[in-house]
Amino acid sequence: MELEKILKELSTRPGMLWVIGGGAAVSENGSEGMKEPAFDGGYATIGGHNWHFHLKTDSVTGVQFVEAEDHGIPFLYYVRFSDGEDTLLRVYFPNPYLDENEKPADFQPDRLEAFEEVRDRYVNKADVVFVKRPRQTSG
Repeated sequence: MELEKILKELSTRPGMLWVIGGGAAVSENGSEGMKEPAFDGGYATIGGHNWHFHLKTDSVTGVQFVEAEDHGIPFLYYVRFSDGEDTLLRVYFPNPYLDENEKPADFQPDRLEAFEEVRDRYVNKADVVFVKRPRQTSG
């Protein structure tokens, strides 16, 4: 899997949102002051201006580039790293339907193109896949 290469590339892109965890508790972290991930002893150390986390790299068994329908805006675009069952990490691209203040805005095609460019570089290589997720309905 091209895990190290993908994480390094995502860490260099401005405006990304790093969401750690996926269950009952998550941590959302901006990309301000992102440092290039360090890899040592089977772990990646990833972080920004005033946060960091450690990811056991051999626990990542799946990488998905995701286009997900959302409730308030048409779509979310992100990369999901999982251990086969649970989400370990999601990295969100700047949304083409939101402005810099996260408010609804006219569609910004350059933001979608950024996601598609990175997606197309990795999908179908080393088990990296592209997934379209429909909106989740409650009830």
